Amino acid sequence: MKNIFKFLSLFLIVGIAVSCDSTTGDDMGYDAQTERGWVQFMDGSPAVITAFQGAEGKIELDVNLQVPNTSSDLTINYDLVSVSGGDPNAVFSNTGSVVAPAGQTSFMGPANITGKEYTFLSLIELDLADLAGATINEPMVFDVVLTGTSSSQITAGLAGETFKVAQRIVINPSLSNLNGVYSVDENFTDGVNAPFGLGDFFGESYQVELMVVEGDASASTMTATNSAGFNTYFIPGVVIDFSASPLSFDDGYTPALPVVALFVEMSVATSTVDFGNGVIRCDGEAGPYGPYQFTLTKQ
Repeated sequence: MKNIFKFLSLFLIVGIAVSCDSTTGDDMGYDAQTERGWVQFMDGSPAVITAFQGAEGKIELDVNLQVPNTSSDLTINYDLVSVSGGDPNAVFSNTGSVVAPAGQTSFMGPANITGKEYTFLSLIELDLADLAGATINEPMVFDVVLTGTSSSQITAGLAGETFKVAQRIVINPSLSNLNGVYSVDENFTDGVNAPFGLGDFFGESYQVELMVVEGDASASTMTATNSAGFNTYFIPGVVIDFSASPLSFDDGYTPALPVVALFVEMSVATSTVDFGNGVIRCDGEAGPYGPYQFTLTKQ
């Protein structure tokens, strides 16, 4: 069964303001038949949407049509604008436009006298199946940018306002690239225990093995297993969620706080993943003992 990446926020009622000293529908010059306004992404949508090559389903972006009325089909135009990594236009089959049927808007306005329920949200879809066969060796970072509509009276955003017209997307390489054996380097980064690691106090060394969680339709989780012959670093079978920022660890104890060096819960504040070189680093606090980091390096 496919998972749908659905990013909806609570519906936001937004009035169109063109007068600085009045808030009534009549004074603003808008009524139920007006075909002027703007389109935008939902204000409550995530700052960054992350997906992984190999995931199933679609990324669906809701477009809020702040227009009282449309008497004909409205074409909403957008661009996929590369920020870093590969070009999304070479991967995704999007045409750069979607059509909102006539009469469908998100606008509720100051004086809804039509009897209609304005709950329509147009959708821009990115089909993750388009990633199959693509060569992605580093994160593909791009913005989906609303550029306008088929009506000159309905703009992308509104001049002088800060309505959201760009949505950042990050497509990560397949986690299968990270399958393998990793050395563990760990140390305190400040305080009385720096620069030693937890293992230094007990003469221990660590090595772990990472494997993609089988059957994960989002393709975003791996399990960490401690290598035979080495001391135990993580609780056996800890699941690492690479879609979280920072990385999230579920070892069956306190959510998101991994037990490291089989000794202390660590709060992870920041994390980085180098897919090309197989390096995973987390920084945070090792319980009450001070700032701590660990780095997993693929062998």
